[in-house]
Amino acid sequence: MKDYSAIKSRSITKWIFSGVISSILLIASVLWFSLIQSITERTERSVLYARMIEATVTRTLEALEISLLSLSDELEAHEASPAHFNDVRERALNVLNFAPQLRQIVIIKNNKTIVNTNTDNSENPINNINLEILGFKKTPSNAYSLGLNIGTTIKGRYLPTTYEYPDESARLELIPIGFSTRTHSGEDLLIIAAFNSNYLIRYIKDLDIEKNDDVYLIDFHGNALIQTGLFGPNRESITQHLSTVLDNGEDEDISINASSYFPTYTTTTRLSTKYPLAVAIVTNFEDTFFLWVKRKSTFLLVIGLAIVTLIVGAIYIVRMNKKAFAMRENVHLLSEVVEKNPTAIIITDNTGDIQYVNRSFEQITGYKKNDVLGQTPRILKSGHMPEPQYDDMWQKLKRGKSWYGEFHNRRKNGLLYWERASISPLINDDNEITHYIALKQEITEERKAQNKLRLASAVFNAAAEAILVTDAKNRIQMVNPSFQKITGYSEAEIIGQTPAILKSGKHSPQFYKDMYEQLNSKHKWEGEIWNKRKNGELYPQWIVISCRLDLDKNIEGYVALFSDITKRKSDEAIILHQANYDALTGLPNRHLFEDRLKQSQKLCQRNKTEAALFFINLDRFKYVNDTFGHLAGDLLLKSVSTRLEACIRKSDTVARLGGDEFAIIISEINHTSVVEKIAKKILASLTQPFILEGNHAYISCSIGIVTHSCDATTSEQLIANADSAMYKAKTKGRNRYEFFDKDLSTKNKERNLLENDIYNAIERNEFYLTYQPIWSIDGKHIRSIEALIRWQHPQKGLIPPSNFIPIAEESGQILAIGEWVIKEACKFAQILRKEVTNPPSVSINISSVQFMEGRVAEIIQRELAANNLPGSSLVAEITESVLLSEKENIYTQLKEIVVVGVDLAIDDFGTGYSSLSYLKKYPIKRLKVDKIFIDEIASDMDDQALVSGILSLAESLSLLTIIEGIETESQLAIIRGLGSPMIQGYLFSKPIKGEQILELLDNKA
Repeated sequence: MKDYSAIKSRSITKWIFSGVISSILLIASVLWFSLIQSITERTERSVLYARMIEATVTRTLEALEISLLSLSDELEAHEASPAHFNDVRERALNVLNFAPQLRQIVIIKNNKTIVNTNTDNSENPINNINLEILGFKKTPSNAYSLGLNIGTTIKGRYLPTTYEYPDESARLELIPIGFSTRTHSGEDLLIIAAFNSNYLIRYIKDLDIEKNDDVYLIDFHGNALIQTGLFGPNRESITQHLSTVLDNGEDEDISINASSYFPTYTTTTRLSTKYPLAVAIVTNFEDTFFLWVKRKSTFLLVIGLAIVTLIVGAIYIVRMNKKAFAMRENVHLLSEVVEKNPTAIIITDNTGDIQYVNRSFEQITGYKKNDVLGQTPRILKSGHMPEPQYDDMWQKLKRGKSWYGEFHNRRKNGLLYWERASISPLINDDNEITHYIALKQEITEERKAQNKLRLASAVFNAAAEAILVTDAKNRIQMVNPSFQKITGYSEAEIIGQTPAILKSGKHSPQFYKDMYEQLNSKHKWEGEIWNKRKNGELYPQWIVISCRLDLDKNIEGYVALFSDITKRKSDEAIILHQANYDALTGLPNRHLFEDRLKQSQKLCQRNKTEAALFFINLDRFKYVNDTFGHLAGDLLLKSVSTRLEACIRKSDTVARLGGDEFAIIISEINHTSVVEKIAKKILASLTQPFILEGNHAYISCSIGIVTHSCDATTSEQLIANADSAMYKAKTKGRNRYEFFDKDLSTKNKERNLLENDIYNAIERNEFYLTYQPIWSIDGKHIRSIEALIRWQHPQKGLIPPSNFIPIAEESGQILAIGEWVIKEACKFAQILRKEVTNPPSVSINISSVQFMEGRVAEIIQRELAANNLPGSSLVAEITESVLLSEKENIYTQLKEIVVVGVDLAIDDFGTGYSSLSYLKKYPIKRLKVDKIFIDEIASDMDDQALVSGILSLAESLSLLTIIEGIETESQLAIIRGLGSPMIQGYLFSKPIKGEQILELLDNKA
């Protein structure tokens, strides 16, 4: 018995010992399995977190890229200017408002900052950004990136300016993001956004990551942009693992570093799907045991207190552990699905108080979970939705039915957004509503797209241009109301037809072939085309045809925009006529004339023939215009144009160049006699009387003619030569024609050179005055002194006034010369008053051009005052042409001259259109009889009679008389026999200098 008992006891003991050992080993195995499972779980969680962080980084950078791309489009769409950069800055500020993760946006051009959202361009100068430290040069563009250049992390709240560096003590870190673009004119620009990395760090810290685990956002060069731990100790392992992942072409991988049988740490690397970035999570397992013990403390205590119970129930515990793990996995998976769902999920109780929201809700609304728990969804109300819609929703939900609709809500930052919602009640077994669950998707962009479609539809229907849309086979699919209005076809009549129904028949098949070839190569054609309306009327239209392309760049149809340009064509014809024809006469104007002259030259060169150019100026036209009025002058010009056209062939051209100047092109002449015949015909035609509103007017013309053949003379030179020939005809007495010759060309060149020399003479003070005395009839007293201008040319010597005064009058330089003469004469008159007891007056000749300019009286009054002279010190000599103009401003000037005491004298009296009427109208004091009547007075009884008559007339009107040109004693004797005028001439004195006049006056004193 003892042996059996002992055996039984030993067996029981052995069984118990074996059971205990087995239980201990089993428990140890379970605990070890639990520890390894915890390690595995942390590793899998690091992979999940790496994916979540990578997705968040990628979405954030995508949104940033879209924002910078919109700024790039704005910069490329317009010309660079300060105003445009201000607009871009405002747009950048709007981007910052919508992107809280951004701190600042700047735009760089040629290393200079032109836009900075932290600086007002209009008030403060913009400091340049310190580009050298942003890291763009160290991180060149990567094939993974679509456009962004990601720099290295810097310290501070904003991008550092030139000569500034990051504040290493700053807690805030920024990541510079660069985006290269161009201006409208092709200049390179760089857009830089300062990305606040704390935005992602806060997101990472909100994840359930162990404190000893480190998270890094690195670029492909191993630079850490974001880190939650010390990067130095982990840098080598992270960069090596990144290189391995890149070399293998994988998106993610895990690297395990182990000692003995227990892993020390793992490195989980996840590449960004779009940018040259990677997320690395270093999971430290050195504290895993303590974390495991902390989590399993109750479990271990129960094991320690009930080891025997655990031995008995080991199998059961293991099974339960497995079920609990599986359940935990299921719950974890379900939680992840709900949390990571892109649809916002809201769960409320049956009263509407929020009990749960997922992360998509937080991302869409901006509210954190703790902000809304216990609140109602009305916290999102924008106030833009009608209350009846909410009432209808609640009535439907309370009846246990689901509700579908859209909300216009407000985010936490105040911005509005649209969302589509599906709300359903949760009903328990007792048919009671316990909760409501809402699934929401943001549809703001979808609504914007819908609005754009509605806007496009409105534009399509309201456009003034006709719009035609066809498919790939050119069958019409759509037309707008303007198409129906322009063509006359209704939509029902035109749909399914081809545009060929509109063909006018005016264009060749080659025209349409070329059109479609351009459409196939350039996908656009634009031009003018004639089409036909429904009623058969042909009309012109301007049309733009564009190809519609599918995603594979294949043509899927065409869009044509066109407008009826019938009125525009009519307006262009009117404008073309106005641009080329004279409005008064209907003749070609100077523009068209010059074009036809060039064509005539080309014709002569091609056919080896000659042509002629007539330059015609009307004689006495101004007299007709002033006598009968401008209306009569216009009638005269019309009649002249009619007569000129009657004198030439249909192949010839007559044009009005302006004023009373006409030109004629005689094409293809065989002999000069033909030209002379036409010229004589014109002269004879224009000398015939013109009847203008009942009045008879008589004119003539002066014609300059130049012939041309295939020589290289320019059209401008031909016109100038014909003008010179016409001027020659006028100088020879008018009502004649003259041909241009080389001698005339030489004279014209000399005349032009002389005109330039006159200008230089004024600048160089080459003019001077001489003075010729005017004597009493007995030759003993000097009554007046005439100031005469002389020109001492440095090369040509002394040039008489008759050679340069007409040129100065024509060129307008007589104004400066005349003012200089008045100044110098007044200075000499002042000297006379100082040196002579009874000083004679000084006579000055004033050109009619000076009076036309209107400043003669002003200049005389100014110079009299400047030299402290009375008006009686001067005599103003004018010609009869000044009085014949009968203009009010000339009468006013003469009156103002007389008022200050200056006498008026008519120079060269009797040689012009002498009239007693102007002697009565104007305040004339003196008459100067021209030398032409004195030269032959000793032998010509007619001259004696004329001079006698002038003297009698002057005496009867109480006018003083001066006889010019007395050179012989016989002339003087006859003049003394006719009366007692003042006399002037070489017999007594030639024009002499001022010093000699003073000596002469001293001798006469």
